[in-house]
Amino acid sequence: MSQFNNKLDKAQNKQKRIYILSGLVVTSIILLIVVLIIHSRGTRIEVMPLEASDQATIRAIDNFSFNIGNVVYSLSGNPTINVSSPGFKDATENIGSAYLGKNFSLELAELPGHLVISIVGDKDNLLETVWKINNRDTTRSAMLDLELEAGIYTINISNPFFLPKDLTVEIKRQKKTELHVDLQPINGRLNILTRPKGAKVFLNEELIGKTPLESNLNGGVHSLRVTADNYVDSIDKFEITHTVPNVKRNYQLARIKAKVIPKLTPKGGRLIVNGSLSKGPLFLNTNEEHQFIYMKQGYYPSTKKIQLTSGKAREISFQLKPEFGKVIISSSPPATIWINNKNYGKNSVTVTLPAVTQKILFKKKGHRSLLKTINPTGKFVQKVSVKLLTEYQARLQESPRELTNKEGIKLKLFINPGYMKMGAPRSQKGQRANEFQKKIRLTKSFYASIFEITNGQYGKFKPSLRKSLGSDDVPVTSIDWNEAASFCNWLSMNEGLQPFYKIVNERVNGFNRNTDGYRLLSEAEWEWLSRKAGKTKQTIFSWGDEMVIPPNVANVSDESAKGQMKFYVPNYNDGYVSAAPVGSFKKELSGLYDIAGNVSEWVHDIYSIMPPIEDTTSENPLGAENGLSHVVKGANFRSGSVTALRPSFREGLTTGRDDVGFRVGRYLYGGKNE
Repeated sequence: MSQFNNKLDKAQNKQKRIYILSGLVVTSIILLIVVLIIHSRGTRIEVMPLEASDQATIRAIDNFSFNIGNVVYSLSGNPTINVSSPGFKDATENIGSAYLGKNFSLELAELPGHLVISIVGDKDNLLETVWKINNRDTTRSAMLDLELEAGIYTINISNPFFLPKDLTVEIKRQKKTELHVDLQPINGRLNILTRPKGAKVFLNEELIGKTPLESNLNGGVHSLRVTADNYVDSIDKFEITHTVPNVKRNYQLARIKAKVIPKLTPKGGRLIVNGSLSKGPLFLNTNEEHQFIYMKQGYYPSTKKIQLTSGKAREISFQLKPEFGKVIISSSPPATIWINNKNYGKNSVTVTLPAVTQKILFKKKGHRSLLKTINPTGKFVQKVSVKLLTEYQARLQESPRELTNKEGIKLKLFINPGYMKMGAPRSQKGQRANEFQKKIRLTKSFYASIFEITNGQYGKFKPSLRKSLGSDDVPVTSIDWNEAASFCNWLSMNEGLQPFYKIVNERVNGFNRNTDGYRLLSEAEWEWLSRKAGKTKQTIFSWGDEMVIPPNVANVSDESAKGQMKFYVPNYNDGYVSAAPVGSFKKELSGLYDIAGNVSEWVHDIYSIMPPIEDTTSENPLGAENGLSHVVKGANFRSGSVTALRPSFREGLTTGRDDVGFRVGRYLYGGKNE
């Protein structure tokens, strides 16, 4: 055999072996599948409903499962299948272990249908349509467009402008159902009244008549315009609905206003329009009469009436005429007359003045100037007659009878005190040689402090001493006369009054008797207050002529001082062994407290033992301007003798003492009363 034939035989044998081997493999696989089918559990798939089952396609969709027909085999685990059928939604399910080798039911859901319902009519009125499907709200819109499962449905259509409507609709799967519905409109009624009557009514910009008007309307949103000549249009919107089918309107139309431009000469006056003061641009009703009054002080007023016939601006002019008035002016006593800072001479004057506010000033030396304000008029002659008061008369008229000053000191006013005889006769029990009798006349009204000056009040003047002075309500003592005078000047400066005392280097070296500043009471004033003020006659003691001291009258040397003081008042107890708080005892007839006792008091006068000139009357005596010592008046808590208890008792001291204080006073007016 040739070499070629040998090779051909070898190739043929090799091919035979390949065919035999492939056949064995295929046969093994088939046998393996048959074995697997025999040994695996097949699960029968039942598709529901029957309509879906007839055309259902079943597929095993995982790697270790397969199906033959409607039977699914799984080589491992739980198989997953996909089932589809025309007209139904695909379903993918995992077959649980409990169903392997058994029947597994799978129900397919039908595909939805498409429902479209539109309403015939104005779309603006349809936007509020409420749709209900089987009594459940779905949407609010002009039309219904949605998918529904196959079946029969009740559709409710509700719109505020139409009568409600119900529909029954059958939905088929994968089918579009389209409906057009014509709703029946609501029948409503419109009633319109206006003032004025006869106004034109435009409904949805279409003229429907004049007021009063009634009209039938279908449901919906409507626009309304009411118009009348010379009146502002009234524009409105309203709805006719099944809940509010009837609409009533009552319009009070406002007149069209026209602008009025005033031209006023002179400027700066008052323009009254229809009884009210104009305060800005004028816009007034047309077809109506209006009254204008223009007035200005010094001019005659002018009145005009106009009627505005259109809405156009209109000017109105005023040219006022000046007004003058005649005035007769006089005063008593005759004084210089100044009118608006111009001197018109003395005595009576007759002048013609513009009818504006005029200031008339009356001046006379020694008298309080008087200012009068008048408004002359051309309607009649005015008379201005005044009576001038002296400065004293004016102050007396305006000054309170009692007052409290800035430092809390209470004062009482004593007006024109009058005559008195100071001192005591030689025959009077307890009289001393220095108690000269002399006639005095007090013509100047003065204030006197109701209480003695206290530690608290003096401490405001000397703050450095306040802690060492003692209780605030007890009279200040142990200060000399110069310190008391300095306190008076301090009070004056605090109230803007001219100081009474002339002080150099803390020493008084004179005084100004013509000032109303604070000072110490004069000896004459002090004795008058004690013996005559508030009484029908002059007395020996502050409480009267009897030597026996009435209860609770004064703080003096009483029974408690027996054995300690040389003199004391028997059978009298005042409750204090030293100075008492001011005002602790009865108010005296003068209206003051503690004149009769408590502490003795510095007075203004220089102490002198020179007897007065006989048969002379001293007027408002203040004594000399300089001297070594000053007078101390009045009893104190150590006084127990008849001599010391009498107000005519007087001492001369140069230094302070612990039983000597003071009270203050001042003239109402520094000059003469007249």
